[in-house]
Amino acid sequence: PRKRRASGVAATPTSPPTPQKPERGGSTSECLAKAPESDEDEDPNASSEGYGEMTEGSIERLLVFLRTLGSHPEVERLAARKTKTAKSRRVARGVSARNDHLSELDLTSSSSFIDVGSGYGKVVLHARLSARVAEAAGIEYVASRADMAADALRELRSGKHAFVTPEALALLRDARATRLTKGDATKLGAFQFSHVYMYDKVFSDPTTALLAAQLNASEKTKVLVSYQRAEQWRRLGLDARFVEVASLTMRTTGGQNFKAYVFVRAG
Repeated sequence: PRKRRASGVAATPTSPPTPQKPERGGSTSECLAKAPESDEDEDPNASSEGYGEMTEGSIERLLVFLRTLGSHPEVERLAARKTKTAKSRRVARGVSARNDHLSELDLTSSSSFIDVGSGYGKVVLHARLSARVAEAAGIEYVASRADMAADALRELRSGKHAFVTPEALALLRDARATRLTKGDATKLGAFQFSHVYMYDKVFSDPTTALLAAQLNASEKTKVLVSYQRAEQWRRLGLDARFVEVASLTMRTTGGQNFKAYVFVRAG
């Protein structure tokens, strides 16, 4: 299938998936608590634009993983290779040997999160309401999707729905910390976010190359979650400082499986 430049130059999309409405009678946390899907092989037809959105269980599993990313064995091995001397000095002084950089990788209430090509905004809202990040933003090029996401956010902010708790309502109504916008992500310049997420399986090579250049210049960005392997990113210019450390199987509402690859900035 033809690839599109999501959040970049738009190609005419096929009929977009209908966003799922929240289940009445359940809080956001209850919705997020669904059992995760089994890890199956990735769908070979993953570049279809009709894939649907990531399921709530998959998104939550990813966010839970990112909360302790700095303690992941591969991350700690990577840090140990690069900071062995510094760690030894801290141990000698009786200070925690955990590299300060590792704590910056964790998705916490101090983190900032952006979804590039955010569609209907589901991942952004999960990051804000579940992970409680300080800032959650989404940018979507396709006007119809961006408009529907904005409408959904306005509806959630209205206070009309019993399933939106007062605490969630306060988080959603903070317009600076929770925002969904329409625009071209490749024109943002360096990302001012600690964590960058993108469903980029269907991004064109020119778009990915532009994003690679942005990421290289984004000193604030510590973590990238992408659906493309390191080899593809390297071919299109991503700096070797971004190192792939893990992968998770994500499932969509359309029943397809994708691998999400987690990269950390190693220097």
